[in-house]
Amino acid sequence: MKKKTVSKDPLAEKIEEILTPYPDPMSRNDFRIVCHIGTRTSLYLLQSGLVPCKNNGKKTRCYKIAKKDVAEYLYRRESDPMHYTPPSGWYYNYPKHKKPAASLERKLNCKGEERLLAKQWYEQQLANYPDVLTVAQVCEVTGYQRHTILKWCSKDLLKTILQTPKYMIPK
Repeated sequence: MKKKTVSKDPLAEKIEEILTPYPDPMSRNDFRIVCHIGTRTSLYLLQSGLVPCKNNGKKTRCYKIAKKDVAEYLYRRESDPMHYTPPSGWYYNYPKHKKPAASLERKLNCKGEERLLAKQWYEQQLANYPDVLTVAQVCEVTGYQRHTILKWCSKDLLKTILQTPKYMIPK
């Protein structure tokens, strides 16, 4: 009499193969590596309870996740990936998230006579410079670093004339 071989789901076999080198109570870092997700996404999954885990209360290395729970998560994620995506504000509102640095997008809030005075002041500052400035000259005038001026040029925040290999900036 022949023995019948019970064939598993190919996805379940693949998940089992992926999980074999990892210890049974898995750490958050191992969980993140196995699932190919980022640090903040793994925090979301564990803190929201979408993936069951034990939190021992420590500040670091506090999550312990059973292999079977990771396997269930991977299996269910294949059928319904949108269920496990973090909400739209999760990454932006992450604790201790720094706001981006100030940029050129700020505008002068001056009108009429103030604007005229500012224009005259800038004309006086730029009087000794040629009509088209190099990046070094713009650094000298503005006080910003060369790297910053080049970034502004590449992002089209400054009007430039590309003269290979350097930028030329009209006054």
